[in-house]
Amino acid sequence: MFPVFAGGSKDEYVNAVAIDTSQKYILVGGKTQSSNFAPAENDHGYVYALDLNGNWMWGNFFYNVSYAVADVTGIHMSSLNNYVNVIGQANSKPIVMTLSKTDGQIKQFLTLEPVPA
Repeated sequence: MFPVFAGGSKDEYVNAVAIDTSQKYILVGGKTQSSNFAPAENDHGYVYALDLNGNWMWGNFFYNVSYAVADVTGIHMSSLNNYVNVIGQANSKPIVMTLSKTDGQIKQFLTLEPVPA
C-alpha cells in the first residue's frame, strides 16, 4: 500500500476505512483537531475519498445546523452500493449520515435522541 498523508498541524485520527468497489474509492473517516484541516481546533469529523492510485477525489468535514460533527466512527456502503453511510457523533449525540459517493455531500442527516426512561 502506498503512504497517504492527510491532515494538518495537530492530531488526526482515522476510525473507519471502507472500499467502494463500484466507484473504486478508498473511503477514510475520523476526527481532526487541526485548524488548517478543518475550520477550528475543536474536534471535527471528516470523510475523504481516494482513488486506488492514492489520488484525492473529495473530502469533507461536516456540520449540523450550528455544531460540528465531532467524530466519524464508521463508514459502510449502502445495501445497493449507491450511497456512503456514516455513523458518528455530533453535539454529544449519535448521528447517521448518508453521503453521495461522487462528492461526499450530505443526502440525509439523522440525530438519534435518547428517550428518557
